[in-house]
Amino acid sequence: MKTLLVIIALFFGTCNLAEAGFVDMFNGVKVGSQLPENDLKYLTKAPNKNARLILIDFWATWCVPCRESIPKLNALYTKFASEGVEVIGVTKESEEVVRPFLEKTPILYPHAIEGARSLHETLGIKALPYAIFVNQNGKILWRGQPSEIKESLVLSLLTKNGD
Repeated sequence: MKTLLVIIALFFGTCNLAEAGFVDMFNGVKVGSQLPENDLKYLTKAPNKNARLILIDFWATWCVPCRESIPKLNALYTKFASEGVEVIGVTKESEEVVRPFLEKTPILYPHAIEGARSLHETLGIKALPYAIFVNQNGKILWRGQPSEIKESLVLSLLTKNGD
C-alpha cells in the first residue's frame, strides 16, 4: 500500500497536479506543532543556527519534481539568507547515493541525510517533494509543495514569525 501511495504521489507531482492539500493526504505534518528532535548528518555546510526562519525541503535524487525545485530553492536561499532565512535539504537516501548527486548539481543551501531519528518518519512524510517552514523556536508555520513557495509567503512568515 505504501508503494502505491508513493507511485500516486509521484504521478501527480510529475504532472504538476500535486497541490499541498492533495499531498497533505499522504503527509502527517501539522501546522502549529513542534519540529521533532532529529539527528541530521550534514553533507555540506551546517545551517545557520541563528536563523529566524528555516525552510526544510524533503527530497530525493530520483524525484524529478524535487530536482526541478532546486533552482527555486537556490534563489530563495540567496535572496533571503541575509534576512535570517535558512534552507535545508533533507533526504532519506544514503550518503553513497547523495554525495555524487551533490557534487554534480549546483545547490547553495545545506543538505543532510537522516539519522536514526528520522524527520521523514516522525513527521509522516511519504510524498515528495514536500517542504515546511519552521521558526527559530521549532514551531511549524507552513507545509506544502516547494513549487507553492512565493517571496510573499517568506516575507509574511518573517513578519509574523509564528509568535
